[in-house]
Amino acid sequence: MPETGRLRTKATDDNGGLTNMSYHLPARAMRAHWTAALLATTAAVVPCVAQAQVQDANEIIVTGRAITATKTDTPLVEIPQSISVVTEEEMRDRTVVDFQDIYRYSAGVQTTGSIDSRGDFILTRGFDAAQYLDGLKRMPDFIYGARLEPFSLERAEVLRGPSSVLYGAGGSGGVLNGASKMAKFDFGGQAGFAVGTDSRLQAQFDVGGPLSDVVAVRMVALWRDGETQWGTPDDRVLLSPSITFRPTQNTELTLLGLYQKDKQGSLGYAPLFKTFLENDPSPDVAFNFYQGEPGFNGMDTEYMSGTILLSHDFSEALTFRSATRWSDMDTDYKEVYSNYTANPWADAAETMLKREFYVNYEKSRVFNTDNNMQFDIATGAISHTFLFGVNYHKFRQQKDEGYSYDNIIFPPGLPFGSPPPINIYDPQYGADFDFGPFVFTNFRSSQLGFYAQDQLKFFDRINVVLGVRRDEAKSYFNGVKQYDEVAWTFRGGVIGEVAAGISPFFNYAESFLPTPGGDFFGNPFAPREGRQYEGGVKWEPMRGALISAAYFDIKESNYVSPDPDNIQNFLQGGEVGSTGFEFEATIRKQDDYELTASYTYIDAKALTNTSTLAEGDRLLGQPKKLASVWASKTFLMEGDWMFRAGGGVRYVGNVKGTGGYIVPSVTLVDAMASVGMGPWLLSVNAANVLDKKYYASCSLLGVEHGLCTAAKDRTLLASISYNF
Repeated sequence: MPETGRLRTKATDDNGGLTNMSYHLPARAMRAHWTAALLATTAAVVPCVAQAQVQDANEIIVTGRAITATKTDTPLVEIPQSISVVTEEEMRDRTVVDFQDIYRYSAGVQTTGSIDSRGDFILTRGFDAAQYLDGLKRMPDFIYGARLEPFSLERAEVLRGPSSVLYGAGGSGGVLNGASKMAKFDFGGQAGFAVGTDSRLQAQFDVGGPLSDVVAVRMVALWRDGETQWGTPDDRVLLSPSITFRPTQNTELTLLGLYQKDKQGSLGYAPLFKTFLENDPSPDVAFNFYQGEPGFNGMDTEYMSGTILLSHDFSEALTFRSATRWSDMDTDYKEVYSNYTANPWADAAETMLKREFYVNYEKSRVFNTDNNMQFDIATGAISHTFLFGVNYHKFRQQKDEGYSYDNIIFPPGLPFGSPPPINIYDPQYGADFDFGPFVFTNFRSSQLGFYAQDQLKFFDRINVVLGVRRDEAKSYFNGVKQYDEVAWTFRGGVIGEVAAGISPFFNYAESFLPTPGGDFFGNPFAPREGRQYEGGVKWEPMRGALISAAYFDIKESNYVSPDPDNIQNFLQGGEVGSTGFEFEATIRKQDDYELTASYTYIDAKALTNTSTLAEGDRLLGQPKKLASVWASKTFLMEGDWMFRAGGGVRYVGNVKGTGGYIVPSVTLVDAMASVGMGPWLLSVNAANVLDKKYYASCSLLGVEHGLCTAAKDRTLLASISYNF
């Protein structure tokens, strides 16, 4: 039976039976060995729940299936909604360093391009995408710290569009779901070491296997010492043990722990009119100019979580699944950043940039659980897969925050002043200034949801998905109730195979997203609500290949956007939407070649006047056009040798920033090469290999002032690993 939040692969054994394995190896031993080596070395994800079928003694073909879209093991070509998956090998090849890097070649997905220690900010179809892990939402909304480490994951999926029927707290953009590495009943692992740009040193290992016929264990560990492009720390320690109990063929229990400790820096901001984007007569500021204080700016985070995953098959037709996680995070964030006032300069020559500071001591606690029952039944030519579930989410956060401002005093009578200004052409660090926690806030929220879904299959060609959900959501800010909402959301879709491998589809889906916290002045945020109409076609011309095209129309109310007058504030109000077209093609021929291509056009704009946008204005941060292509090829040579090479091109269209400033488009090139012999693998990977200097975002603050954040420059990684 399918499993929630883990890889399930079925392969035919020599006797024609089924065996549960990560991969059932073909007879050609060296080909199989290098497939396993490449898969084990990655620091990212496996595509989806995969179905391996042996065509002959020497070939395995892996066809795509997904968990995220339906919470059941469903082939991609039977899901009436756009969903993409990314293989472990692809993530290794494409130099994945952060969680957002996983989706750089996925249609409709826009990553920030910059390195922001506070989190991974990913847009899907113009809207924020909710981040889930093992089917459970990691954080209710934007919370400083604890970014997902790709090496702790074994697959990722992106489900586009509103998805609240199954997930409750899901935004209009969609769901990004990663699956943790967990204990399996196959012994194996890898140990490796990597060096790279930004003084990166990293050691990692992943080893696991059975202790008996009923118990398996696994340990995933990583140590990293490095820097950001601004010279601030980028250090991490991660430990993730897991143990799986399988007392019978019908019952499986997994306990998963995670400990992650980070020491990282904060963003760099450059004065807009002193960058190469503007024709200012004064010299350009250095691309990686840093306005902060290296001994002050930074974020120390300690994150711990425990997860329990349980599945039990009562019969071939009835399955119970449960996923529960508790997490605890402490964050110490400090930042000195550029002043955003109308006059940011402390001198007439415009070389001394005014600065402010922000401190945040934050404690967050999250508990969530999802439990469902799957019931399969066939009635003549129609089969049903019913899913009934309940999930509960509880979140608590305490903050001590401090600010310094010239034009905003909150609360009145701040005892601390601003940091001294800094010379943008000759920055000198180590300035002394007073700071401390000033404002204590306490936030609590909870959400209880009941959902039901029916997957109908007619004559083995037409698949229909129907779903409904009821949510009760509450939140309290400093003991005062923010909202107490009850919401119903619905979902429906149909996909049918009208010709060999060609399946048109249509869906309607809704979202309901409670938004914790409030604006800078204590006004609470209301839940955001969205809906989507989507139609398209999926074509599976051969096993291992999927080509899809889709048109979508999304609308969302209670839009949240940055405050143009206060870099630390967000405002809410109005209705926004996006319409567009997506194309994505993926061909994966195991042990041979892979090809991925995508194109996206998105018209994301305000449908009414919002707090910061006029009707018809473009939404912030979303390019109208995205395009990418990636290709790789494996060469199996004489003896134990293997060589693999690949490369890709990504185009990101221009982006609108706060205040209406348009950041130019950019084209980036990635590349990789690896060589292996026996159990050893040596790889060189590069992202932005041509070292294109560009800015990820810019905000126009006033008539002659703005800030820009430098995008990630070239990343080079050389790694060696031993696979067993």
